[in-house]
Amino acid sequence: MHPFLGSADLTPHFERTLRLCKVRPGETVLIFTDALFPHYAYPGAALAAASALGAQVYILTAQSDQHIEDKVIKAAWTHADMILGMSFLPGSHSWMYADVHSQALAAGARVLMVQEPPATLKRLPPTEDIRRRGLAGAQLMEQAREVRITSRAGTDLTLRKDGRKGAYQCGVADEAGRWDHWPTGMVYCAPLEKSAEGVLVVQPGDALLTSRQHARSEVRLTFREGKVQSVTGGPEAQQIAALLAAAGDEGAFRLAHAGWGTDPRADWRTVGMDSESLQGAITVALGRNIFSSLAPHCGLGGVNRSRLHFDMCLRGASLYLDGRLIVDEGRMAVEGL
Repeated sequence: MHPFLGSADLTPHFERTLRLCKVRPGETVLIFTDALFPHYAYPGAALAAASALGAQVYILTAQSDQHIEDKVIKAAWTHADMILGMSFLPGSHSWMYADVHSQALAAGARVLMVQEPPATLKRLPPTEDIRRRGLAGAQLMEQAREVRITSRAGTDLTLRKDGRKGAYQCGVADEAGRWDHWPTGMVYCAPLEKSAEGVLVVQPGDALLTSRQHARSEVRLTFREGKVQSVTGGPEAQQIAALLAAAGDEGAFRLAHAGWGTDPRADWRTVGMDSESLQGAITVALGRNIFSSLAPHCGLGGVNRSRLHFDMCLRGASLYLDGRLIVDEGRMAVEGL
């Protein structure tokens, strides 16, 4: 199959999602991908779907080692109405944390990340219920100043977020300056970079999302003044410690974001966006969080420019906002969330 012919069974799914993203006749839609992106049918299916909605559609394919801040990429991104990001560039961290992405959002683009496998896209389409749960949670997160995460395994981690946004994802980018990821359902914030205090414990069976695996042994991270002081445990702890050291910057040892999942349909057995999205699962990430947006309840607003971004997803943990229990050992404790 030619890489841009797409897949007939995928096109209706892309058209449905693009309708939710309010793609209109005459708009410019940019599909950004790279030569090694594994889901080769996506650009063609998205092109067919956006064309059916009357948009002017372009596919920009970068080299697999292309610098994401290239002037051609920047020009395309900052002049598009809608961008579909189908790429894992630049590799060490997602393009969502690149300056060119924030610049595109500031110019009014709507940006939708599409990277999960076809079966996941079809299984977890955006819904109004996921949007409602996310918005309600983001409003609570926005008002809060302190986030505390605990677990029976020994997690007791406190974060400050004074002045930082409360954000959510629901798989739809439908307003100027909004980024989202299809499929996703989650609420999160970027804590103040020097605020983390306490211990985070990853248990066997929790998801090390960036490594695309479930942990087989315990990982214990101790934080003081916002920075990881020690990483102890089994083989996965050694791997994480090596990744932090290899990043070569202090930011790798500080938190990027924290929050909870909102989608009861997510399947914990599938390591990927299911891991972050599962309702009541807690995600804590280390590293880069440069991601700004003018849209409400979108973006992180962090200042960590680390080369690393590493997500960890926990089941059975609890989360408090300013002392109010929001997630109780993996179950939502607030009606409507």
